[in-house]
Amino acid sequence: MTFKKLDQFLEDAIKAKVFPGCAVGIVGPTEIYYSNSYGHLQYEKDSPIVSNETIYDLASLTKVIATTTSILQLIERGRLNHYDYLGQFFSDLPAEKEEITINHLLTHSSGFQAIVELWKKDLSFSEKFDYILNLELKAEVGKTVNYSDPNFILLGEIVRLVTGKRLDEYAQENIFTPLAMNNTTFNPLTELAGINKEKVAPTEKCDLRKKLMQGEVHDENAYYFDGVSGHAGLFSNLEDLLIFLQMILNKGKLNGDTILSRQIMDKLQQDWTKNLNESRGLGWDLINNFRSSGGLLLADGSFGHTGFTGTSLWIDPVHEIGYVLLSNRVHPTRENNKIITLRPRFHNLAASLLEKNGVIS
Repeated sequence: MTFKKLDQFLEDAIKAKVFPGCAVGIVGPTEIYYSNSYGHLQYEKDSPIVSNETIYDLASLTKVIATTTSILQLIERGRLNHYDYLGQFFSDLPAEKEEITINHLLTHSSGFQAIVELWKKDLSFSEKFDYILNLELKAEVGKTVNYSDPNFILLGEIVRLVTGKRLDEYAQENIFTPLAMNNTTFNPLTELAGINKEKVAPTEKCDLRKKLMQGEVHDENAYYFDGVSGHAGLFSNLEDLLIFLQMILNKGKLNGDTILSRQIMDKLQQDWTKNLNESRGLGWDLINNFRSSGGLLLADGSFGHTGFTGTSLWIDPVHEIGYVLLSNRVHPTRENNKIITLRPRFHNLAASLLEKNGVIS
């Protein structure tokens, strides 16, 4: 099996400064078809080289790996209903938000705005949620898909309110430890034994925090939540994410552990917003959206997600293939947006090579 064209594609991307380095994997339910790493942690050639063990700030992949998986577990365990209203968890809701459900949060159809700048406010822990809940909605509830961090900030807090455990603790006990994802955590510099900054890809030179972010979360809101939030904050590496994808490809099971039931996995992949402006699964993006980062060649029904720092996961359930692309494209600045055009090209090339190698027929 040869992937020389993919190697050259990614080496060319580094030369074009799409990112200083990356780690890439392609996996089936029981087999890893491809895993490799390229480049350096920074553009300087004396910077440490990227390896398959390099830990990346996953940014919004937190939404699907930690938060969505946790919420779906709580649904199938009878702790939540996906049509539970926000008012069952948060008191004194404004009238316009009384109809918002967990489903609306998962599918980004709540009407909340895309981003909220909590880090600019002097707020206590509880006041942060009160502030979000009192924001004016940008759209009518259930009428428009508007990708929104506040949706998942609230979902992460719902996990805590229901279980009594912060999202990082719940996810560690119920997702990462059972799957032996031993390098996946929030706040890796304090939570991973033997870790140091040289093993973590740096992100941005942050003007707000007056330092290079390396091993500390890039997202300002997640940083304001002490590194743990439902929308961002998770760190991981290629090896762990290939395990996670194999669990997804095996309908929620891996090595005798059931993380999600087959029934809820089927629901996860449905188009819950097919009559709206974008197609969304439960937490996950779907392939048939305009300018999808998954490209053209993944099968109908494929689902995935991206992270602002330069990360992405895509799953093709028809051909039983999962794709991981980890990079730190925001180093040294978020103004570098070249990855937007690279992602679909990467998936198209990878899918075509899988067919040439007889993996996809």
